[in-house]
Amino acid sequence: MPHLVQMDRSYAKKGLLLIGAESQESPIAEIQKIVDENRVKFPITNGASGPIDVPGIPHMFVFDTKGKLVFSGHPGNEEAEKAIRKSLKVATGTEGDTASSGKSSSLDVFQRKDLVAERSWTNSDGRALVASLISLSGTTGTFRRPDGRTFEFDITKLSEDDQKMITAAQEGEDK
Repeated sequence: MPHLVQMDRSYAKKGLLLIGAESQESPIAEIQKIVDENRVKFPITNGASGPIDVPGIPHMFVFDTKGKLVFSGHPGNEEAEKAIRKSLKVATGTEGDTASSGKSSSLDVFQRKDLVAERSWTNSDGRALVASLISLSGTTGTFRRPDGRTFEFDITKLSEDDQKMITAAQEGEDK
């Protein structure tokens, strides 16, 4: 787990999206304890299964921006990190033909349409929070932290300026 946390810290801002998958049917409290102890910022699923066999634990799959499997093996394996670095270079247009193709060089597979892009929000207590606003239902906003975790928050508890920005964004979305 510490290796994955370090990988997330090193590459998340470059476009790496890590998703942990617990597959041993551990109780949620036990999973949460490990997440907290390791200060995991990426999302963790409980009860993962899929079309790809997991030959052992821990195991990592690395997919490129087109969804092609480019690595399968132990996360501590040097080849895992090489595959990640190579995929990120291609995704950011610093290697291969992605940059010269004229197409967007961002991680198109993971692009998200947010109501309001990631920014710093100020609540009525003056505390700041960095997140993007994904959606709005009444006065309840669904926000996404930089680590990918989502949470709901009553927008009436945000500053007046933030509420005006959300209202303008919502009106633009409705058009």
